[in-house]
Order: sequence, then C-alpha cells, then structure tokens
Amino acid sequence: MSDSRWPQIDVLEQLTSPRRLERIDGVLDRRIVSVTAVFEDIFDPHNVSAGLRTCEGYGLADVHVITQQDDYKLGGDVAASSSRWLNVHRYRDTPSCIDRLRDDGFAIWVSDLEAEKPLAELPVAGKIALIIGHEHTGISETMRAAADQRYILPMQGMVQSFNLSVALAISLQTVVSVRREQLGGKGDMDLEQQWQMRRRWLEFPIRNAKLVRREYGETEVDQ
Repeated sequence: MSDSRWPQIDVLEQLTSPRRLERIDGVLDRRIVSVTAVFEDIFDPHNVSAGLRTCEGYGLADVHVITQQDDYKLGGDVAASSSRWLNVHRYRDTPSCIDRLRDDGFAIWVSDLEAEKPLAELPVAGKIALIIGHEHTGISETMRAAADQRYILPMQGMVQSFNLSVALAISLQTVVSVRREQLGGKGDMDLEQQWQMRRRWLEFPIRNAKLVRREYGETEVDQ
C-alpha cells in the first residue's frame, strides 16, 4: 500500500512488493540533505566508489564529485549498488563546485593537519559540506581558501593521517550523528525531493520501467 504522504500513486508501485515499498519510504524519511560530501579529484575511482557507499550508508542524499585532473567513470559493484541511491553531482573544476555549494547555502569544512580544533568541537549548524581531497596532493589550495571551517581528526599513533575512506567515515559519524539528534532521528529532505528520488528508486529493479511509465502517461524520471 502506498504511503499516504505521497502526492499520487506511482504506477510502478503495482510491480513492487509492499515490503520493499515500506523499506524505500522508511529510508527516504531518514535521508539528510543538510550534510553532503565532496570528492575533489580523487585519483582512484575505487576510493570514490567506497566513499559513495559510506555516504549512502550514513543516509546522505547528495554527493559532489570533481574530476578536473583524473577523469573516470564510476564502475564496479560498489558504485553500481551505491551511486544509484544518491544524487551524484559532477564538476570539471573546483570553482564551479564551490559556487554550487555557496548557492545552496553550504559551509565548506576541510580536514587540515594544522587546524587547532578537532572535528568534535565544531558546532554542527546549518548546511555542511565535508571535503575529501586527492590521495597524494590533498585538498586544492582553491578549496582550502574557500573553507569556512578547518578541523583535525586526532590520532594517537605514529602516522599523521587516516586514509580517505576512514577519514570520511569518522567525519560523517561525527557530523551526521549530531545532525540526526537535532532532527529527532529523522531526515530533512522535503517531500518533493523525496518524491522525485522515490520515483527513480522504484525503476531500478523493474525491467522496461520507463516503457511502463510511458504507457500509463507518466513522465520519465531524470537520472
């Protein structure tokens, strides 16, 4: 049975089990749009794919991928099973991503070994974009100059920094946990955003889903 909050019944619901519909609606209700992650020119596409899986697991709705130097396609099972559940925004350069984040009201937070405060001490307020930099060169000077907050992830060992996937997971755990507590355990995606994502999700396991939509006079879903 369709959730009563939706503006209309989606034709693909007839081809989807009630259990799957319940799971989709429950996940959408917990999706967060006020926290996002930005992958700035990551060298290894497998690192991006693993990062996307982490972002999806923490309930993010959007991620941003900049590929100004190392162009690639997200591939493999990890990417296929994770990026489809996210809105992945792509950019050819850092300034255009920064402009988009600013326009959408995001503060830019970067990890910096020379920062004075650990991430856990920063106030989680407003919309936050966590930046993940290149494996070898780190975050660009352009992105660093645009940062609203710089933080350090404290370490107790001899090495200076965590690898990308671990640093991302620690950062998301810290920020998303606080944000979820602020939201009372819920998400903050508005109904229209949920509806559009839901329509896309319903298509994934259904063969010829777009044809079914056309036959019933429904508009196709943008990917």
